[in-house]
Amino acid sequence: MMVDFRWLDKMDSEHLDLRHRVLRVGRPRETANYPGVDDDPRTKFLGAFSGDRLVGCSTLQFDQKGSAKLRIRGMAVDSDFRGKGIGSDLVKILQDFASEMNTGIWCNARIKAISMYQRSGFTIQSDLFEIEEVGLHYRVQWNPDQQTIEEA
Repeated sequence: MMVDFRWLDKMDSEHLDLRHRVLRVGRPRETANYPGVDDDPRTKFLGAFSGDRLVGCSTLQFDQKGSAKLRIRGMAVDSDFRGKGIGSDLVKILQDFASEMNTGIWCNARIKAISMYQRSGFTIQSDLFEIEEVGLHYRVQWNPDQQTIEEA
């Protein structure tokens, strides 16, 4: 399966639909929109495409926490394409971007995604917490001087 990764100029309806289908099941579509983030000109959007179909997405916002200036939001992979490394590939591209800026990345990672983030070199920075109507999360962080499990 060939997947093409592309930086996108802005948030669009296809991106919002994928976020909604994966991250906001049973909630209104508008909850998949991040006001103040999606419309911030500094925010970066990354898409994974199978042909013309968006099958994975992530949003990288400028939001400093500790030594990390960037935050991953809205990371989603279509259910038909999970388990194929698309999420890990999205994260690697975001890490490359952050490395060029010499900064780290943090995010609130869902329980089911923790192992993927850890394989990508992220470390858990918090106790388990719940985001209401979304689920259980850990705050995780990666810095450019950290090695991933594959590199070690």
